[in-house]
Amino acid sequence: MEPERMAVELFIALATYLQKEPRPPMGDSFEEWLFWRIPAAERYRSARQGVARIEIPTSERRFDVALWQSLLEHPDLVVERDGVCLGIECKSLAASARFIELGSGVPCRTTIDFNSTVPCGQENYKGKFERYSSLKSRPTRTFYALGLYGEVEDENRVLSLLLVDGHYINRDYRLHQEHRNVSRGGFGSYGDGRVRERKMYIFPNPLTDSDLIGSICLVTEMEDLKADYPQLTYVMTKVRHTPAGEKYPFHVYRLSNDQG
Repeated sequence: MEPERMAVELFIALATYLQKEPRPPMGDSFEEWLFWRIPAAERYRSARQGVARIEIPTSERRFDVALWQSLLEHPDLVVERDGVCLGIECKSLAASARFIELGSGVPCRTTIDFNSTVPCGQENYKGKFERYSSLKSRPTRTFYALGLYGEVEDENRVLSLLLVDGHYINRDYRLHQEHRNVSRGGFGSYGDGRVRERKMYIFPNPLTDSDLIGSICLVTEMEDLKADYPQLTYVMTKVRHTPAGEKYPFHVYRLSNDQG
């Protein structure tokens, strides 16, 4: 199965869950919330001590493996099916009190910060799971799970979710690879200090796109998905333009019976 189709399958699973339980409790982190809702036969958690399998019963098994990585490992999540892997980077933003109460206006910050790494639709695996060591030398297709959350009934709840092809944010893999933090020595009175320049990359936030606000949608380069996935409804096509005049269409889908 192509990784792009894996993203479609993942979106359907997540959107179906959110349709059955609107505004579910998020817990401590959006990343963890998402991990537990991936319908996988095997789950693994990467931590400082190593990678451990998490034994938990699951009735639905769309995927073979779901891996939740630790801080500084990328992508945040890896989903596998039939030997093919899809990377998922997770970003969550807090909704404004006005949006939570009224459901109108700009829901959150209009930009997303990416620390040290340029976002991209392809990303090399960085982690300690031996199963995926071969991914370190070749790019893995990556989508971004963007979650909007807010405090409802005294707990943080997931209000909106977009699963967005990383190419929608940036498709330049070489740019993603070349931009790195810089560390230089010879600093200070005695020359034994160092300066670490940690880059911050800021990109527009799709959660605040007027066409996508408050929705549960998939944004992908794949078109005509309804033929293979009748539970999806085509919403619109959004075209990204490069400074050189190139055009890249992306197609937006939601669940057929989801009015959000």
